Amino acid sequence: MQTIRPFTSSSMLYSDNLEPKVSPGSDHHHNHNQGSVYSPLPQYNFATYDATRYRKWVSISPKKSDLSIMSFNLLSRHYTWHLRSVDKKYLDWATYRFPLINQTISQLQSDIMCLQEVEYLVYKLYWSHNFPNANYTSHYAKKTLPDSWGMPLDYIDGVAVFVNTQKFDVLDKKEIHFANHISSHKDEFELTEDLQKRMLPRNTVALIVKLYDKVAHKTVYVANTHLYWSPQYNDVKTLQMKLLLNELNKWITEEDAYVLLAGDLNSTLHSSVIRILSSTGVNVSDCWAFRDYDYGSDNCFVSGNGDIKNPFDFQNVYAPLIDSNTLKFTSHTTGYTGVLDHIFASKIKFEVTKLLGGVDKNYAAPNGFPDAQFPSDHIPIAAEISYI
Repeated sequence: MQTIRPFTSSSMLYSDNLEPKVSPGSDHHHNHNQGSVYSPLPQYNFATYDATRYRKWVSISPKKSDLSIMSFNLLSRHYTWHLRSVDKKYLDWATYRFPLINQTISQLQSDIMCLQEVEYLVYKLYWSHNFPNANYTSHYAKKTLPDSWGMPLDYIDGVAVFVNTQKFDVLDKKEIHFANHISSHKDEFELTEDLQKRMLPRNTVALIVKLYDKVAHKTVYVANTHLYWSPQYNDVKTLQMKLLLNELNKWITEEDAYVLLAGDLNSTLHSSVIRILSSTGVNVSDCWAFRDYDYGSDNCFVSGNGDIKNPFDFQNVYAPLIDSNTLKFTSHTTGYTGVLDHIFASKIKFEVTKLLGGVDKNYAAPNGFPDAQFPSDHIPIAAEISYI
């Protein structure tokens, strides 16, 4: 395992001018918990940390695993203002969260790791090379800057995919900036008032990588995204996912491709996003999210009869734990606790062999995460799978 070095005390890394997640039109808040204001944790022994102390691997199939995949929202250090009930020492980036995130990733390292809320500055300085070890390479898609951004440019976050080069070669990559894509392909969409006011202001991104499995001699496509956060914008999340599915489908050159899709989808199990991914699609007339909004018809989002179609045949990788009600949450705060992070895989191409289970039901975290064990408000989800 690599040696973990926390940030040095440069003024740039300890700036108090930090921006939160905010809803459209709201005033900005500022974090004041990221620098050296709070005492470090001198009693915390990072060397003895065990990322699976309160989680267990669950065997799903006796079949031998061919690859592993993980998805993890790291919780950007600039997006913690809403975690008011969390002990401030567990929000300190340099002395607690950064080293523990590194430990978590190093211990759970998978062949493919899809990370969200990855701050560009941290990625550039610490994670872009030889992380979690020299066998890995990575690619990054940075969000576009919102008009209201009031911080250094490198504080913006994005998504990243880390790949084990002993297992895979990276053949190609594609970034999708959802709003920019719509603006540059206006002929493919119906520019309704709702699309312009609700979708175009969002700076959501996705990253797709094309991998070649050097052991199994197969091509695998991996999509990683972090959909828009607000529960008041489920229509936007649904269409962001539809756009990702469209572009992924266009980009794939093989018949019956091996496809993995992961990320913080900010979508519950009964949402239209998960309904689409779990089926051939949905109709807007059956979606509560679209009851008050118009995105037209007979365009790239919505068909002539109102369908939002999924061109892929996916399985929810975590279905065995969801169906048995043993995965209670992937995100835990005092404001919301539930399953928001997901991994989907081609149904007829992959078989799930092992899953990293949920947090022990007896583990108490009344103030939510981060806490002494979990350095983000999300937990990593991970799976081992085999080719069929």
